[in-house]
Amino acid sequence: MFRVFAAGLILTCLCCSEASAWFDYASKVVEYVPGEGIGVDFIDGQPFNNPETALGRPTVDTTGDGFNIPLDESVPLVAVNSAFRSFEMVSIGIGGHLTLTFDHPVQDDPCNPYGIDFIIFGNSFHISGGGQPWANGDPNDTVVSGALFAEPALVSVSQDGMSWFTFFDGPFADDFAPTLGRIYDPENYDPELGKWNEWWGQPTDPTQPLDPDLVPANLGGLSVADAAEYYDGSAGGTGFDLAALGLDWIQYVRIEPNGSGIPEIDAVADVAPAGGGSDPDLDGDGMVGPFDLALLLGNWGLCECCPADLDGNGIVGPFDLALLLGDWGMK
Repeated sequence: MFRVFAAGLILTCLCCSEASAWFDYASKVVEYVPGEGIGVDFIDGQPFNNPETALGRPTVDTTGDGFNIPLDESVPLVAVNSAFRSFEMVSIGIGGHLTLTFDHPVQDDPCNPYGIDFIIFGNSFHISGGGQPWANGDPNDTVVSGALFAEPALVSVSQDGMSWFTFFDGPFADDFAPTLGRIYDPENYDPELGKWNEWWGQPTDPTQPLDPDLVPANLGGLSVADAAEYYDGSAGGTGFDLAALGLDWIQYVRIEPNGSGIPEIDAVADVAPAGGGSDPDLDGDGMVGPFDLALLLGNWGLCECCPADLDGNGIVGPFDLALLLGDWGMK
């Protein structure tokens, strides 16, 4: 229990909960028809036919391939190196489909960044500028080409699992943008990845979409490190806006091949609205302190899509203040 005096406000907090967790993903397989042409993991020999791999968050780190990187080495996903193991993703063969559902409605939320409501992660990747395989080295030394290897898949959505609406003109699943597993952060790299790592830090955020105006050519000519910074903390993936189909919400997502390609699906994420579960470091100075408190109090009351609305309920109030004070002094 603590008591706080701020701008004439006295707040007593008996039980301060953490900010709402918006890290929501498809949670159940409704139907999986494998289709024709599904391959196998060349390392363990297992087919890519486990639909449960499409549940939960997308892959952060994969394994080595045994040729360019040792099998027991953790390999963060980057623009030129995607998920490729049988326990990371599921393939949808020709004539097949995958239907997933969330345990909650996915809303067409006006507070969602860029208007994107959900994101699908596949295993598309950019060809490296020199065509060389990824070796888990310094990401500043490898160039990303504008050429993208993708197997675009048709996406349909439903509210009840019976009436379906399709993004016939795209966007498509297992397309741009490749999944980025970790933030490029050489000053705070994660030593648990191994002695080789001097570049990759915390996992990226799969509920943060990329700008939909971004295209593969924007990454062409950049280093892997610069491409990662382009993501600005996002895990990438392909974003979908329900407004394009005139829908306020959905709960089911169906994915099927769109041509001769055999797409792979790693995860489907619900986008986190701006303001919901935001970082209490509101001024971005790396520390929660008086300036953040002043910004929060300056937005007190109704505040749609407001970063100071830390619990995402549309109001900046006592609960948001409690969340900020709970992180006071943290970097």
